Amino acid sequence: MRRKYTGFDGVAKGKRRGTEAFVKHCVLLSNKNLWNNGTWGVRPIRGSDKMSVHSTGRAMDLSWRGKDRAEANKFIEFVAANATALGVELIIDYYPKPYGRAYKCTRDVWEKYTKKTVSGAPQGDWYHIELSPEFADDAKKVHQAFKALFQ
Repeated sequence: MRRKYTGFDGVAKGKRRGTEAFVKHCVLLSNKNLWNNGTWGVRPIRGSDKMSVHSTGRAMDLSWRGKDRAEANKFIEFVAANATALGVELIIDYYPKPYGRAYKCTRDVWEKYTKKTVSGAPQGDWYHIELSPEFADDAKKVHQAFKALFQ
């Protein structure tokens, strides 16, 4: 289902509970093929003067460095297929050549980039995920969403 993309909507005062809960679920449910490479941090987008969604507390980077990319990617595909239920608005996969790919809620499909679009691509060993404000603020909602999908 196509949905509105929030993007940068202001600097948070700190980490948001739903985002931190989402990270924990991803690490656990991916059989630790993903690990937390960072959530909240006030900074611009790499290579830009625009503020990163990490500044809002709604973004996370999950790395598969040193793990099984194929297994990590299966989990990310699952997250993308259930993005609405999980409150996911954006996933960037920096690895694929030539320039990475992204899932975005406004189109509800993956787009493989055909020109330089994101810093770190290709061959980046992490995924960038952004949540809706509703999920970023509600750890219980995040837990319930994952529980419903993994029962």
